[in-house]
Amino acid sequence: MKKKMVIAVALAAVLTTVPVTKAFADSPVHPDGLGIGVLWGMGWGGNDFGGASNVALSLKVPTMPVFWGINLGIGNNWFSIGVQGDVYFMGGYLIGDMLGWFLGLGLYGNFGTSTVSGADIAIIGFGARLPIGLTFQLANFFEIFLNAAPTLGFGVWTAGPYSGLEFPHGGIFNFEIGLRLWF
Repeated sequence: MKKKMVIAVALAAVLTTVPVTKAFADSPVHPDGLGIGVLWGMGWGGNDFGGASNVALSLKVPTMPVFWGINLGIGNNWFSIGVQGDVYFMGGYLIGDMLGWFLGLGLYGNFGTSTVSGADIAIIGFGARLPIGLTFQLANFFEIFLNAAPTLGFGVWTAGPYSGLEFPHGGIFNFEIGLRLWF
């Protein structure tokens, strides 16, 4: 398990430091530059929306074609952290250059700990996403977006009385809405 985790971390480090714009095109309907904002999500089926909480930082850095969602959840008896990354490879404008649509492919991973019925438990989840959505942009500076993202994921309960594999994990069908500012 530790060997697989080291390989996954190394792969993530390579993908986030090496420019991969030659392998994937940038989104056809999003501005160039730095995009930063907030996204809210909820899922149907499974136990969460494909991240660690239902509020996340939305981030798009200019050197990569990946739209990131990074979330952190802290409560009285639980902690969770998650990341999702989507590449939007298809899209177009529906009304001028203000209303557009996009289709992408992404991955997510999360980790959480909690206490359930007096027992400490932990879960590691990962999976794939297929986001399709709408984007409304004003002056290439302010964006509101809405998407649906069917997911296919697995969770591994690593401790406590619930040890074992969970499928599906992360919600079967997720909905997200958010806003970004572009610089």
